[in-house]
Amino acid sequence: MAGMIPKELESILVATPDTLPGAVRFRGTRIHAQILFDYVLTGEPLDEYLDNYPEVSREQALAVLEWERKRMGRKLQLGKAS
Repeated sequence: MAGMIPKELESILVATPDTLPGAVRFRGTRIHAQILFDYVLTGEPLDEYLDNYPEVSREQALAVLEWERKRMGRKLQLGKAS
């Protein structure tokens, strides 16, 4: 499971087989990281997510979203025609 978490996010995210059957979650919580993406992808404001999940800090949420944005940018660059 540890290989699922990018090194840059190991201080923020965790996945352990004995908690929430290995789902990626915010460290020290039982909050699935996927919920953050569900909020953002359905157009809900980040502030609403943070209000509903106060255990997650704005800095943590933004770090996860920024990492994913960069990852997608790298993937899209790989697919560009030269």
